[in-house]
Amino acid sequence: MKKLVFLLVVLFPLLLLSPQTYSQSSCSECHGDKDFAGVSADGKERSLFIDENVLNKSVHSELECTDCHTDAKGDPHPEKLEKVNCGMCHEDELDNYAQGIHGKLLASGNTNAPTCASCHGTHDILSSGNKLSTTYPSNLPKTCGQCHKSGGIASGGNLRVHEPVENFSEGVHGLALAKGNEQAASCNDCHESHKLLPLSDPSSPIFRMNISQTCGQCHKDIAAEYDASIHGIALANGEMDAPTCTSCHGEHAIQSPEVSTSPTNPANISEQTCSPCHGLMKLNKKYGILINPVTSYNESYHGLASEGGSKVAANCTSCHGIHDILPQSNPNSSINPANLTKTCGQCHPNATETFAKSYIHAKPLSLEDKIADVIRKIYIYLIIIVIGGMILHNFIIWLSYVRAKYKALQTEETVQRFDRHWVVQHIATFTSFILLVITGFALKFPDAAWVKVLASIGLTEAVRRIVHRISAVVLITAAIYQWLFLLFAKSWKGELWSLMPNFRDIGGFINHMKYHLGISKTKPNFDRYSYIEKAEFWALVWGNIIMALTGLVLWFPAFATYFFPSWIVKASETIHYYEAWLASLAILFYHMFFAIFHPEDYPLNFTGLTGKMPKEEARERFPRWFKRIADDKQGKDNEWDFHSKMK
Repeated sequence: MKKLVFLLVVLFPLLLLSPQTYSQSSCSECHGDKDFAGVSADGKERSLFIDENVLNKSVHSELECTDCHTDAKGDPHPEKLEKVNCGMCHEDELDNYAQGIHGKLLASGNTNAPTCASCHGTHDILSSGNKLSTTYPSNLPKTCGQCHKSGGIASGGNLRVHEPVENFSEGVHGLALAKGNEQAASCNDCHESHKLLPLSDPSSPIFRMNISQTCGQCHKDIAAEYDASIHGIALANGEMDAPTCTSCHGEHAIQSPEVSTSPTNPANISEQTCSPCHGLMKLNKKYGILINPVTSYNESYHGLASEGGSKVAANCTSCHGIHDILPQSNPNSSINPANLTKTCGQCHPNATETFAKSYIHAKPLSLEDKIADVIRKIYIYLIIIVIGGMILHNFIIWLSYVRAKYKALQTEETVQRFDRHWVVQHIATFTSFILLVITGFALKFPDAAWVKVLASIGLTEAVRRIVHRISAVVLITAAIYQWLFLLFAKSWKGELWSLMPNFRDIGGFINHMKYHLGISKTKPNFDRYSYIEKAEFWALVWGNIIMALTGLVLWFPAFATYFFPSWIVKASETIHYYEAWLASLAILFYHMFFAIFHPEDYPLNFTGLTGKMPKEEARERFPRWFKRIADDKQGKDNEWDFHSKMK
C-alpha cells in the first residue's frame, strides 16, 4: 500500500509532463510569444506566434495541438515537423481532393497548388456556415480569387475562362451574393468543394453534357424544359454542337436579360446568342436547318426594328421559345404549322393562318423564296436601267453646259492665275486622291455592292492594293513638287506668303457671311487668296503629312516597329482611316462646291484645269489682287501675269 501511495505522489506529476500528455498550454509557452519566430526553408524569418484567442474560436478549439501536429510531442519537439495530415479526420474530403485538379497538381510537385490550408486557413478555421469563414458562400470568390483573380498564379494557366472571379462578381450570382442572398450560387455550387474536376472530365459538373444538371440544382424547372428541348435532346444524344446553358448565358459573367449588354437581352438575341450557331452555314447544312435564318431575320421588319432599338419587336425567342425550343415537327412546338397563328397572335391579335405563313423564314427554293428572288432581280435591273439612264441623261446635259462654258472662255479676256506647274500639280493631286479614296474605302468595306462591282471588272483587292500605293507615291510626289516651287522657284516668289493666314482673313470671313446673309450689300475685298483658298491649302498640307506618315507605317509596319512601340501600327491605322473620312468629306462638301456647285462656277470652274480665270471673275472675287496687277500693267495678249506683286 505504501508503495502505491509513493508511486501516485512522486510519479504522477512526472506523467503529466511526459510527451504523451503534452498540453496546449505547454505549446503556448513558446508559441504564445508574439516575438517567437523561426527560419523557413528559403532562409527567411517566419513568425511562429499562435494567437490562442483565434485558435479557441476555430472549429478545432477542442483539439490539442498534438492532435494535428502528431510529431510535436516532447520538450523540445523536433526542429522540423511533418506537414499536418488533415486526412486523419477528414478522410473522404482528402480522397476527393486527391482526385481533383488541385490534388493532382500538388502530387505532380507543383508548389503553387492549393492545399487544405490555402482555402480553409490554419489555426483560424471556421465552419463554412460562419459568415466570417473563408468558405462561406459570399466569401468564396475572394478565397478562390487568391489564385484565380486577374494576375493570380492560376491566371496564366490552362483556364478557358478569362478573369473568372472578376466576371463572377459582376454577374447575377456574384451581385446577389454581395447583396446578402445566401441562396445565390457560389464557386463550389458549380465546381464542387474538394473534388474539382476539369470541364473535359465526363464526371465533372461543368462537363458540357452535365451543365443543365448543375444549373438545375437551383433552376430545376428551366433545366427540365431545356432537357426536353431540341437542344437538350441533341446534347444528350452526343451532339456536342448543341448549345447548353453556358452557350447562351455565359459561364461566370451571367447577366440578367434586362441588362442591355446581356447576350440574352431581346436586342442582342439574334446576333449574340443565336447567330454563333445558326449563322454558320456548315452547322445549318449539317443538321438540315435553313441556310440563312439569322440573315433572313435581320432583313425582316422584326430584325430591322430590333436593330433600330425597338423593345417590342419579335426576336428569335418570341417565336421559337427560350428554353423549351422544340422542332417544327413536334405538335407542341410554337412553330408547328398548327400553332403558328397562335404564336403570331401574341403580338398580332388579328393574325390569320395566311398572315402567319408570310412571316416565317422562307426555305431555300420554296415558292415564297422563288417569287421574292424573281422580283428582286427585276428591280435590280430596273434600278440599273432607270437610274443609270437618268444619270447618263443628266450627265449629257451637264457636259453640254461645260462645253459651252469652255468655248465662251476662249473668247473672254482672262487672267493667268496659275502657271502650268501649278495646274499639273493640282491635276496629279486630285486624280491620286480620288484613286486613294476609292481603293482605301474598298479595303474597309469589302462587302459593299460598289466594291463587288469593282472586283467584277478586275479591280480585285490585289490590284487595288497596287493602285493605292502607286497613287500614294503620286500624291506625295505632287506635294513635294509643289513645295519645291513654293520655296525655291523664282516664278513662284511670294506665293507662299500670299497663302499665309492673317488677321485680315477673320474680317474677310465675317464680311463674306454678312454679305451672303443679306446684312451687308458690300462684297468683301479679297486679295489673291481669300480665307477659303487658304483654309483649303493648309488643310491639304496637314492631310498630306498625316496620311503620308501613317500610310508609310501601314506600308512598312515591320520597319516602323523597329523604331517605335507596337501601338504605333494600330494608332496609325485609326488615324489613317478617320483622316481619310475627314479629307473625303471636306473635298466633297467644300472643295467641290467651289469647283462645280457654286452658282457662279456651275457647271465647272476651269481655273484648276487651265490656270486661267476670266478677267471679270477675277475683278469680282479678288478685287484687291486684280487692282494690283491691273495697276502694274502686266497684261500681255489678253493674259495677265499672276506673278505681279503677290506680297
